[in-house]
Amino acid sequence: MAKIAAEVRRTAVARLEELRADGVLTAGHVRTVAQSTGVSERTVWRWLSSPAARPVRQSRPRYLLSETDREAFAFYRGNIAALHRARQAVLAGDGTTAGAPVPPFLSEGWAGGRPVTLRTLQRAFGQELTPAEQAAWRTGESGRRAAAVYLKRPDALRGRCWEMDHKQLPLVVLPPKGKAICPWMTTVVDDGTRALLGWAVAITPTSGTVFTAMRMAMLHEPEASPFGAVPERVRIDQGLEFAADDVEAALGTLAVVMHRLPPFQPHRKGKVERLNLTIEQMLISQLPGFTGGPRDASGKLYGPVKDSVAAKQAAGEASGEAGGPMRIERFVDRFALWARWYNTERPHRMLGGRTPLQAWMEDPAPLRRIGSDRLRHLMLASTDRTIQKDGISFQSLTYVAPELYGRGGQRVQIRYMPHDDRQIEVYAGTEHLCTAYPTGQLTPEQTEAFREHARAEAKRLGAERRKAAKRARRELAPMTGDGATPAESRLVSAADGRARTQHDRDQALAAKASTSLLGLTDPTADPES
Repeated sequence: MAKIAAEVRRTAVARLEELRADGVLTAGHVRTVAQSTGVSERTVWRWLSSPAARPVRQSRPRYLLSETDREAFAFYRGNIAALHRARQAVLAGDGTTAGAPVPPFLSEGWAGGRPVTLRTLQRAFGQELTPAEQAAWRTGESGRRAAAVYLKRPDALRGRCWEMDHKQLPLVVLPPKGKAICPWMTTVVDDGTRALLGWAVAITPTSGTVFTAMRMAMLHEPEASPFGAVPERVRIDQGLEFAADDVEAALGTLAVVMHRLPPFQPHRKGKVERLNLTIEQMLISQLPGFTGGPRDASGKLYGPVKDSVAAKQAAGEASGEAGGPMRIERFVDRFALWARWYNTERPHRMLGGRTPLQAWMEDPAPLRRIGSDRLRHLMLASTDRTIQKDGISFQSLTYVAPELYGRGGQRVQIRYMPHDDRQIEVYAGTEHLCTAYPTGQLTPEQTEAFREHARAEAKRLGAERRKAAKRARRELAPMTGDGATPAESRLVSAADGRARTQHDRDQALAAKASTSLLGLTDPTADPES
């Protein structure tokens, strides 16, 4: 600051001297300079006095850090006071500080140096080291990154680029079964409009939750919202759920480029990271079971919900009691309402006071849409199941469909949407068999369709059996001897027909009739014939 003030003073004095040389200098000029520089008019007139009369101020010699000083800063973890004590001890010939010897490489580097005060060292380190360099030795990499300056990407057009992230929420909730847990959330944010396009809540992060969030972000439902489009690029981190083969295959099928970011660089997808912080500050912190709230001296959370292992177990065993954690289904409903409010009502500072919905609607960029029927088979989690007598068992439900009739024991692949148990898609290899529905949730029409299909299959199989039996009887008819000619029998060759008489051929045909083929013999027949 002193250097800047001196430069301002020299500039003002030079200008006033030019005005005086031209003979146009007035008291108004001096008054203007005095007001601008924050000094009195008398001081400005003194600046304009003759150089001989001006007081010469001796500048304090500046101390420049040596390489040893920088090494000591790293050795003492940025503690300049400890560094100063060690330096003074070396110059005094003691060689020990705080009861410990100064390292030899510091003693050798400081030998013969001039003494400086603590304030001088602090000033020197403050001038020559950047905040990032100082934080790197005091708090480590996290401190260095906090003081770093990053480039900002220009906002993309709507629907062109996504940012996705996984985050374990600081909230204790009750799953359908078991003890209380802190759920995971997958979020999809549009780069251009900062709209929350898709999200999914799960007990554990899987590729299924990724599919749920991506399907919500891609699916266009005009009656619900205008969002929904296939992006050109997706920014993701190093999470294993994003690296799943089925996730990469689904995005690759739609020609979506996956931009996998380096680890430990959350600023590379800062919009979704900021949204996650907004969710925590505006929604989760207001709910019972928030684990980021104040704690007592022993570390226990204030409030009715605790996050210890014993408390979570007790909450799961007494899930119906009031004052405990909220159920995960209720939290999902609450979050859905908050997401709708965020997209449609909350003004965003980075959008010029507009809501994400307004920014989306005002962007004229064209969108790539995809039909729900095509999207259904891409953005679904998958697993293998065996068809049982009552259908396909999955997540405590049994799913049936007319097309499953007669396939008991067959191994199939099912694709499903996490947290949506209304239906599953059934595949035999690459062939889509049917859409199955829970047994207890079938409509009367679906139940009647299943029974009608079962009756039709039984009728078809019965007809096939009767047709096969009739064909078998026709094949056995020539071997019964009832009006069969020698040419109609496949058991008598042409050579035998020329060598034998009609009587001999009749006897040979009777001997080789179907009864003998079945292992039945005529007890009156001559064994020698």
